[in-house]
Amino acid sequence: MEKLTCFAIVVPGLEGQVVAELTELSAHDVKLEEGGVSFTATMDTLFRLNLRARCATRFVIRLAAFKALTFPELYNKVRKLGWQHYVGDGVTVEVKASCHHSKLLHSGRAEQAVLDGIAASEGMQNYRAGDAIQQVMLRIDDNICTISLDTSGERLDRRGYRHYSGLAPIRETIAAGILRWMDWQADEPLLAPMCGSGTFAIEAAWIAEKRAAGLNHDFPFVRWPSLKQKRWQRALKKAETMSSEIKPQIFASDLAAGVLDQARENARHAGVADAIEFSKLDVRNLVVPEGVTGKGLIVCNPPYGDRVKGDVRTLYKALGALFAGRFEGWRMAVIVPDQGCEHALGLPAKRRLKIKHGGKWVYLLEL
Repeated sequence: MEKLTCFAIVVPGLEGQVVAELTELSAHDVKLEEGGVSFTATMDTLFRLNLRARCATRFVIRLAAFKALTFPELYNKVRKLGWQHYVGDGVTVEVKASCHHSKLLHSGRAEQAVLDGIAASEGMQNYRAGDAIQQVMLRIDDNICTISLDTSGERLDRRGYRHYSGLAPIRETIAAGILRWMDWQADEPLLAPMCGSGTFAIEAAWIAEKRAAGLNHDFPFVRWPSLKQKRWQRALKKAETMSSEIKPQIFASDLAAGVLDQARENARHAGVADAIEFSKLDVRNLVVPEGVTGKGLIVCNPPYGDRVKGDVRTLYKALGALFAGRFEGWRMAVIVPDQGCEHALGLPAKRRLKIKHGGKWVYLLEL
């Protein structure tokens, strides 16, 4: 079975989690690169990754890499790439180009050259565009053009369950990556105070139930003329039938009743409303839930001063006192925006993970 050269686009900071996930899901030649993780895979493996990976933003196939010094040269090389296998009637091709340190510096002209090359490719003469989108990516660095074909469509963090978002929502892929970094297991109690839209709790419930994260996703490859339908249906059926009998102990809380209602609604859309216990609670009153006897994990994304008004350092100081006083033996993962908030916690960090979240760098601390 043909191996494809592929690339996982990743939120900066989650590369290590994606490397581990790709390896578990049978990708090969996995290697960290700028902006993500490169690997090789069969198409069957790409089906599996798109359906079941939790931490990557999208997966692309690197169709070709070549040198081009002029736009006609770019056009002619693109024209030879066999687009009839990937673009069928009813699909509109969108090209996104980035150009660096090259003679071809005009991204708009580069995108048009690629579009023209695709239209002139063998077997594309009767092609008709439509509503579905197939994204093609062009990166030009030092006159080397890399052409990539998107296999994921909409970003993979958009799982489809989050109909409501709070003021500072965390991406689903980041929440899943944090749970993986903390090596959270389904039999470990989980507390998600200041839960906002409920993303940590919902992602944990999906992990516990072994639910594939991409089941509701619309993948562009299902419209490829070259798609092997039986192989895709086999991968889809396997993902749909994955399940676990473990009943997790997941507790989500928030002080704002309206926000909590939205989190409950998101959990309902995700199909895990019964797996999460929601409660209206000020984080300062957080205690070990009734009936929980073992030690567990607390994971939270407190508000930042630049997005949510208030004296955030006072809040972090209260969190540190809370953790130290009521949760001895528990594991804790807390996102902090700066050193000031980390110092306010007053607790030594066992590990740190730097992540790009909300357009800025933040730190995840294991306490």
